[in-house]
Amino acid sequence: MDRIGWSMSAKLQRKWFAGELNYITSDKGEALSVNQDGKPFPPDMIDTTMFKLDWILKFDRAKIKYEDLTRNKIFTKKARSVIVDMVKGTQPSQYTVDPWELCGKNVHDLHRRWQYQFISVDSNGGEKFAMLFRRIQWGNGRFMDDLYGSLGAFAFYLSLGKYRYTTYVDRNSNVFGRIEIHEVCAYMRDIFTFYDRSTESGSQYLGHWNHTGFVVLVDAIAIGETTKKRGARLPYSKNGAIENWTIYYPVYNDSYRDWQLKHKQGGDLILYSDVRRIYFNRPVLIEFDFDTGEIL
Repeated sequence: MDRIGWSMSAKLQRKWFAGELNYITSDKGEALSVNQDGKPFPPDMIDTTMFKLDWILKFDRAKIKYEDLTRNKIFTKKARSVIVDMVKGTQPSQYTVDPWELCGKNVHDLHRRWQYQFISVDSNGGEKFAMLFRRIQWGNGRFMDDLYGSLGAFAFYLSLGKYRYTTYVDRNSNVFGRIEIHEVCAYMRDIFTFYDRSTESGSQYLGHWNHTGFVVLVDAIAIGETTKKRGARLPYSKNGAIENWTIYYPVYNDSYRDWQLKHKQGGDLILYSDVRRIYFNRPVLIEFDFDTGEIL
C-alpha cells in the first residue's frame, strides 16, 4: 500500500496485524462493538489519534457528506426527537451542561452516551460505482483512493455539545421542557473489521494483490458477492505473463479472518477522528411537552 501512495491504509493495516486477537462474530456484535469473547473492544483496539478530520475532508465525496450533515441534517425532526429523548431523563438545571467535559474528552464515551445523528460515506453500491466510474483504470485497478483503502464505508456523527435544559409550567399547569443547544460535536467513526454480515452470501472482495500493488477484476467482485467457495478464487496473471510481479492473488474479507485464527493475532478496531466542536452564535431551541415528549 505504501508503494501505491496509500500511506494511511498501510499504517492502519500494520496496526491491525500487530494488534491482539480481536474480531467480530455476529451482526449484533458489530452493532454493539462486541468481540469474539462477548466483551466490548479492549481500550487498545479503540484508536482516536490516527485519523484527522482535516485529512478526511480533503476528499470531495467525504466533504460533501460532512457539509450535508452539518448544514442540512444537523437538526432534522428525527434528530430533535432523539435529543429530547436523551435529555428528558436528566435533571433540569439553570447551569450549562458540557457532555464533552463530562465524558473526560473521551470520544468513545461521548459517542455511546450523546450521539444523535449521522451520515454514511461510501456505504452503498451507488456511491461505490460513482467512485469507480470517476476514476476507472482497469489497467492497474487504482480507481479507489487512500480514504477508501483505509476506512472503506464509514460515517460522520454528531453528538450533543454544550446545552442547558430547563422546564416551565404554563397557566394550565402543563409542564414543558426547553433545551438550549450551544454547540454540537462532529467526528468520524468506523469499525475496521473483516466481518461479513449474515445477510451476505459471499465474502467481500478486496482486490487481487502482489508486492507491487493491486488490480480489481469484475469476475472476482461477482464471486465475492455470491459465494464463499474458495475454489472459485483464482490468481490473475497480468498480460498473461508468469513472473513474480505479474501474478496477483485474490484477497477477501475471510482471508484476513483465516490469518487471525491461524496466527492468534490481528485486531479489529474502532476508529475515531478528532472531535470538531460546532458553536452557534444563537442557541438552537427545542421545546417539548414534558408528558408526551412531543416537540412544539
